[in-house]
Amino acid sequence: MPRKQLSLIEEVRMPEEKLADILPVYEANKSQMDLYKKLVDKDNKEIKSIMLEANITEFVADDIKAICSISIREDFIEEVLINKLKEIDVPGIIKQKEYVDMDALENAIYNGKINAAALADCQIKKEIVTLRVNKLNRKED
Repeated sequence: MPRKQLSLIEEVRMPEEKLADILPVYEANKSQMDLYKKLVDKDNKEIKSIMLEANITEFVADDIKAICSISIREDFIEEVLINKLKEIDVPGIIKQKEYVDMDALENAIYNGKINAAALADCQIKKEIVTLRVNKLNRKED
């Protein structure tokens, strides 16, 4: 439902009147958006699943290209990292509440005070599956 077109001379309306006009339109649009989001999320999951199972990284249908990629994100297991840093005994990295000051850790690794490889068992890796779908620019012959 499109919003009403405003005239050049807009009448003075109370906020309640404006809200009474726009809320039904907003609710209808939001309901449609939510419905489409559920459909898109379901299709996204299915496309990823099909592409991963078939080991397909790129696929083109008509003028639509899909790219499915897996990226690995690493993060530290904080409790294990704290114990490892206590063993290494570099001051200023572990704070009072026993959390790792990631800036200090990065600085210590950068300056050679800590060998990053020694912290490998303190990290976890997460697989993130990403799907990109783009419409291709096809040139007509």
